[in-house]
Amino acid sequence: MAAMRLSHFALALTIILLAVTGYLAWEAQQEAQGARRELELVRKQQAAQEASRPVAPEVVAAVPPPPEPPPAPANSSPPLAGSGLMPGTPEASSTPAPAPLTALQKQLMGMPAVAKVLDVQPAQGFAVINAGKNKQLEPGLKFDVRRADGLVGRVIIGETIDAAEAVVDIDPTGAIPGVSIEAGDELVLPIRK
Repeated sequence: MAAMRLSHFALALTIILLAVTGYLAWEAQQEAQGARRELELVRKQQAAQEASRPVAPEVVAAVPPPPEPPPAPANSSPPLAGSGLMPGTPEASSTPAPAPLTALQKQLMGMPAVAKVLDVQPAQGFAVINAGKNKQLEPGLKFDVRRADGLVGRVIIGETIDAAEAVVDIDPTGAIPGVSIEAGDELVLPIRK
C-alpha cells in the first residue's frame, strides 16, 4: 500500500513537472514570436528608409578652371572713373562664392535631428547623446552624425540607455578620415550603407 502511494505521488509529481515545463515552453515560444515580429518591423522600417534614398550617387561633371585674364600691358593707363577701382571706392571681394550644395547635402540638411552629442570620449570610443528611452532608442541602432552640411561619422546605440541620455559607440568603419565627432554634432537616420 505504501509503495502504491509512493508511485501515485511520483506520477502526480511527474505530471506537475510536465505541465510546468509545457507552460514554460509555451511562454518562451510566445516571447520568440514577439521578438520575431519586432525584428520584422525594424527590417521593414529600414527597408522603407533605404527605398526613400537615391539609388545612385549624383555624378558631378568636372568644371573647367576659369580662363586666366590676359596680362596687363606694361604702360597701362589708370582705371576709368566708375570702374569701382578708383580711390575711395570699396574693393571687389576676393573670396570666392561657396559651392552650391549637392543633392546629398540638401537631403542631409533636411533630415530632422534625432539627438545631439553632449560629450565625446574618443580614446574610449564612445559618446553621450541627449536622447534615450524617450526617443525609443534601442541597443544596436545605427545613426549618422552630421555637422552643418556634412557627415562626420557613424555611431551605434550601446547598452546604456537612460530616460533622456544614452551612450553610443563610435563606429570605426563609418569614420571620416581627418574628422572626429564633437559635442554639438547631431545624429540623423543613416543616409548611406
